[in-house]
Amino acid sequence: MGNLYEKDPYKKKFRANITSIKEKNSKYQVTLDKTYFYPKGGGQPSDKGKINGIDVNYVYKEKNKVIHILDKKPSKEKNLICEIDWDRRYDLMQQHTGQHLLSAVFKNKYNINTVGFNLSEESLRIDLDKQISGEKIKEVEEKVNEYIYRNIEILTFYPSKETLNNLDLRKQPTVDNNIRVIKIGEVDKSPCGGTHLNSTGELGIIKIISTENYKGGLRISFVCGKRALKDYSFKNNIITELKDELSVPPLNLISEVKRYKSDLKESENEISALNKKLLEYQAEELKKSAELIDGIKIIKNYFEEKTYNDIQLLSDILCNDNNTICIFAQKDKNTARLLLSRSEGISEINMNDIIDKPLEFIDGRGGGNKLKAQGGGSKVENINKALSIAENTIKNLIK
Repeated sequence: MGNLYEKDPYKKKFRANITSIKEKNSKYQVTLDKTYFYPKGGGQPSDKGKINGIDVNYVYKEKNKVIHILDKKPSKEKNLICEIDWDRRYDLMQQHTGQHLLSAVFKNKYNINTVGFNLSEESLRIDLDKQISGEKIKEVEEKVNEYIYRNIEILTFYPSKETLNNLDLRKQPTVDNNIRVIKIGEVDKSPCGGTHLNSTGELGIIKIISTENYKGGLRISFVCGKRALKDYSFKNNIITELKDELSVPPLNLISEVKRYKSDLKESENEISALNKKLLEYQAEELKKSAELIDGIKIIKNYFEEKTYNDIQLLSDILCNDNNTICIFAQKDKNTARLLLSRSEGISEINMNDIIDKPLEFIDGRGGGNKLKAQGGGSKVENINKALSIAENTIKNLIK
């Protein structure tokens, strides 16, 4: 009873014969007379490995047959050496077993059910049907790791229907026959067809790394075993670098970062205030170069060094005065931009109606409203031509 990968998940290498080969989409679907490769299912990804030295990239089950997807056709069909990618297999065993243990403690301690489970090569998470405080989550994590340190034996068995009915299962099985139960001491009994460890001690550690509210419950992301060690090493390296960079002990890192953020915000405010004063001064200088037509001041300028945000602020300052029109262009690396703006009192000119034609010269797009229109394009070499077209159009409307 049960598949070979369920009976002996620690099997790394075996020999088998090919029973069928089918080519599909430039891949080869291979079945064997026996296999320890785990097919995708039950929330667990499939195994990878090699058959006769050829990569097995995916394994799935169809009509009780395990299908192995190979890139190339094997050169022989008998007595092939088959190898499981053990590092991958063991990682998935650690994560899946850790999920059983974590879900069990949430259930046993706070009667919270796991209603969703996702395991991939990059992430591991469960979805709970209720929300819970951070303090209680910490208690669950501590209890889970206590069970790990006890090195509790993990058993798999196929109970009879009568025995199954008397078992206090954490969740109900999704199949009617050949039901396999994973038993973690007296902590958990749960139906599952995945690959699992022999004892909780092999988990090493479980660490919850993030939580978020999800569909009225809680989504818990966590790591187990080698993934937890990798996560710890990554974060410890960050702390070490920050400690060296800021010259403070780890315990003072948070307060020091907050201080730096406060100082930075204060400096940004000072810079913003000074920049505003500078723009006001530059606005006064630009007014001196304004061309006066029928009582309207036309200010045209091409900027190469200012940011587009500064140009917008500059046009706002200038257009606060009555009877002012700004015709601005700016170049930023491979992008040319136009900005047309006016004072509210010049009602006969709609900037949004004017912007499209000059934008054609820079292969640009844009839009706006009657007071301000803007856009950008890639033909930087035509920016002066676009600026002149905008200026001439506005002058003709005034005259």
